[in-house]
Amino acid sequence: MKKILTGLVTAMALSTAVQAADVSGTVSFTNDYRFRGLSQTMGDPAVQGSLDVGFDNGVYAGIWGSNVDFDDDANLEIDYYVGFANDINDALSYDVMAAYYTYSGYSGEDYDYLELITSLYYSDFSFSYAYAGDYANSGDESHYLAVDYSYGINDAIALDLHAGHSFGDAYSDDYEDYSIGLSGNAVGLDLSLAYLTNDVEGSTTDDFDDDTVVFSVSRTF
Repeated sequence: MKKILTGLVTAMALSTAVQAADVSGTVSFTNDYRFRGLSQTMGDPAVQGSLDVGFDNGVYAGIWGSNVDFDDDANLEIDYYVGFANDINDALSYDVMAAYYTYSGYSGEDYDYLELITSLYYSDFSFSYAYAGDYANSGDESHYLAVDYSYGINDAIALDLHAGHSFGDAYSDDYEDYSIGLSGNAVGLDLSLAYLTNDVEGSTTDDFDDDTVVFSVSRTF
């Protein structure tokens, strides 16, 4: 599957070769890597980075990586993605993306999987839906619905609200995750501070789903 996605990235890059490309990279640090409300590092810090290329016609592609800890052999997550974003009108835009998640460190096991994500943006709101037909190579479907709202308090600080719902055969129980936080920038750094909570039941590892405060700092080049 990774070869297929890599081929799509190459094909899109070739098809947009005559257009101007915008290349950027980001390096980030966070005290806890959370994905849809749940820790991917057992509550420990993570160093993350990405490399992205975008074209004038809305096509983009990239690679993103982070250390992980699921209390097993996995130690690194590397994601590959390709997508298309465009405006419908002055207030409404959309984004369609395919992301392939890979995890290294396993011996003889493969938890890599493909996910399709669609997003709709209206004013300060965003709505997204993600679908994986073979979540973590389990053969089960995964669905995720989310709504986000970002309100600019001033030119430098925004109030961020989030609510998400995970469901599908891949989960023993559906669950919701929520967050409220502040984001902004200073001295060339992007900063965010958020309180995260969820209603996961039955977890035996507190660091995996405890309510927490997450701080992150990043720099884009």
